[in-house]
Parts: sequence; structure tokens; C-alpha cells
Amino acid sequence: MDKRVLLAVAVVVVAIVLRAALGSVDAVPYPDASREVRHVIPWRAGGGTDAAMRGFVRHFERHLGMRVMTENVPGGLSSAGLTRVQNAPPDGYTLGTMTYDALSVEILGLAPVSWRSFEPVCMVTDHPSALIVPGVSWQDVEAFRVAAAAAPGEITVGNVGMRGIWHQHASAMEQAMGIELLHIPYEGGSGPQLAAILGGEVDAIVSSLPAAMPYVEDGLLKVLAIMAQERSDLVPDVPRFLEHGYELDYSGFRVLVAPSGTPDDVMGVLSSACRETAEDPEYQAWAAEAGIGASWKDRDSTIEHLESLAAKVEALMARLSR
Repeated sequence: MDKRVLLAVAVVVVAIVLRAALGSVDAVPYPDASREVRHVIPWRAGGGTDAAMRGFVRHFERHLGMRVMTENVPGGLSSAGLTRVQNAPPDGYTLGTMTYDALSVEILGLAPVSWRSFEPVCMVTDHPSALIVPGVSWQDVEAFRVAAAAAPGEITVGNVGMRGIWHQHASAMEQAMGIELLHIPYEGGSGPQLAAILGGEVDAIVSSLPAAMPYVEDGLLKVLAIMAQERSDLVPDVPRFLEHGYELDYSGFRVLVAPSGTPDDVMGVLSSACRETAEDPEYQAWAAEAGIGASWKDRDSTIEHLESLAAKVEALMARLSR
């Protein structure tokens, strides 16, 4: 046989062998226990989202069957971390935490990121926003309103970034109560925001309950009212704004997401691990002790919730732009 023919045959054989070998690597089923999953939290360490999601992931990785490594990538109302997740390969080995502010990022033009650019796996938490003040201060919402009305623009309220979630909800509270507050931003999450009110830098904050609960229980902080349809199990004696006649119903969520285009079979594995974690008695006990509670939603319910909330956020953002 001609040497050139033999060479051509050899090349074809090598190509077939290589393709088969590469195919066998690609065919490793998900999850591959020899690999790690990277989980991005788009807020600073030490805040409510950081604590809640790290606690969730500690149980989630056991049900997923892989180690999950969490890193904090703060900045731009969560857009920095979300951009990293959005640009990652959609293979199930990079996940992220999406919070309420992801719904604002696109409107603000902070980054080419949309909440629709992700595949929601499940909702981990969803807690009502609350008006929180120092333990020794106003006794109730009406006392707060009277003080704010008597000194327009003088009572300070901390948030985690202008036009972010707590700025939006505090502004909605202003309008409902007919008062004017001075908004002070603390970038990075609830950690800096809580430090500000505990340190006396601001008079009040609008935030979620779990991160503040240790200080509420110690008497350092006080919850005047929550923005919800029903009272919270975390603070059952605290009234809703609705009970005072103010139409305020807002909350902050944490959703586990994957990059857009993640295959359906991978999403199925992730969703199952989420459900198993939510139903895990050990996780439930930890969540109850941490004040996180049970507010898990599956993939379809999460998408429905996000679609509904997006319209509400657009209305709030339009109000802030006036």
C-alpha cells in the first residue's frame, strides 16, 4: 500500500480515537463529584444574604453531591457578581445568588445584565421589608411619622445603595406616610447598613428581618412595622403597615440561579437538590435558629414570582426618577 495512503489511514484512525476519548470526557454525567461548583454572592461578606446563602449552600452541597465554593463579588447593586455568573459556561459548575436589586440593575443601566439572563433554580428566602430603629427611640409607627413630619428631611434612613431595594421601599414608605426622610447609602449589603444604625450614624433603616434579628432580640434595635399582607413569625407582635392604613407590601428575596442556557437535565439535578435541601430537617432546624424561616419556592413558582415583582419594581423606579 502506498505510504501516503497508510499515512492518511493513520491520521483518520488517530482522529477517531481522539474524538472518542474527548467524547467520553464530555459525557461525564452531571454532577461530576471530582469537580467543584463555584457559587457567587454579589454582596459583601457579613451581611444577611451572605449568612443565609452560605448556610443554605452547606446543606445544598450534600444533596447535590459536590463541594460548593462560595465567593463574594460585591459592587454595582449586585451587578458585578451577577455579570460573572452570566458570563460563565452554562454547565452547572457556576451558580449565583440573585437578590431583589437584580430587577433594578437593567433599568439603571449599571451593567448589561438582566434578571432574565439567568435560569432560576429555586427561591431560598423571601422576607418582608421592615422599618427598624434603635431600641431606645420611637415607640411605634405613628410616633415615627409625627417626628418625621415635624422635621422634613432631617431624620436619616440608611439603605444599601441609592435606587436599590431599601431605598425604593423607604421611598414608598415616605410617599404612603406623607413624610420626607434623608436617605444615606451604605454600599455592599445589610452588613454596613446595620453597622450604621448600631453605630448611631443613621436614625432608621428599612431592611429585611433576618439580618437584624440578633440585635432586635438583644434590644439594640426595634422593628416598628413590616411591609407584608400577614404578620411575620419572626416578630409576631409587630404590626403590618397595613394595620396603620399604609398600603405597603414589599419584600426581599434570594434566588439560586444558573447561567442562561444551562441544559434541562442539569437544571433538573439542581432543582432536585434544592427541594431536598428545603425538606431536610437539619436545614430547617438551622434556618429556624438563624431566623431565616421556610420560604422556599420551586423553579416555576420562582419565575412566576419574579415576573410579577418586576412590574412592581419598574413602577417604584419610575417614581424615584421623577
